Amino acid sequence: MAAKTDEPSKLQDLIANRLVAPGPVDLDGFVGDGPFSYCRGKLLLTAPQTGRVIRCTDLCDASVFDEVIARYAGKFPGSDRRAIVSMWTLYYFSVLTVAPSVHMFVNGIGLPLAIDRLSLVCDEETCEPEAFVMFGRPATTANPADDLYQLMVSHIEPVIAAIAANGALAPKLLWNNVAAYLSWILKEIAHRKQRLLVEGGLSLLDEPSWPDGRRNPMFGMIRTARQQCGLEFAQRKVCCLRYNLPGVGGCGEACPLPDGRH
Repeated sequence: MAAKTDEPSKLQDLIANRLVAPGPVDLDGFVGDGPFSYCRGKLLLTAPQTGRVIRCTDLCDASVFDEVIARYAGKFPGSDRRAIVSMWTLYYFSVLTVAPSVHMFVNGIGLPLAIDRLSLVCDEETCEPEAFVMFGRPATTANPADDLYQLMVSHIEPVIAAIAANGALAPKLLWNNVAAYLSWILKEIAHRKQRLLVEGGLSLLDEPSWPDGRRNPMFGMIRTARQQCGLEFAQRKVCCLRYNLPGVGGCGEACPLPDGRH
């Protein structure tokens, strides 16, 4: 049993040594081919040779954002622009929360994720979000929950304010898009590893106030509902509107609206 107990600390020591070693950091190597392999290729230290790269701060400029959404809207001609914007943010927030959460809580890696430290990599034609390029070197972290909170206030909060204004969407819808992915990946880590690892992160969803005392915009956005048979499932508080887009499936029981469950 002692050997198993020592396994996590040995892994953390290995990761810490690799982070301080000269040369590029291989974040994908830390993920490997294990249960979180879908995080590979989502956080980059250099810009890729393909795709379009846009500084995340530039997305707060209405003209830049409108041009991005105009390209993305080509996938859904004639559709509700609000649904198109929401769908685009689902990709953006999934990349911004899922892979970073795995690195923070599983691998103990802190990442430069402030809005002015990242550029978005998106599809050349459709501008669908694919990855982020980081301006800065990853380092070890002793407090992943605080790192996740800093991601909320230094990146997600300002980008939501800008997208809500430029995309004519309620901020609560966008925060629900964030909460949906964040809740899923933290619970997935708890299931694959152990709940103790992510308790601090889950509190950012479950507590009514943020650590700075302000109202938590994600509080209550993911609710536990129950089927007639008694089986519990997670349900959004605010619909993401994706059911308005042709060829896009609904969210099933996760959607609070009957029309969005198909």
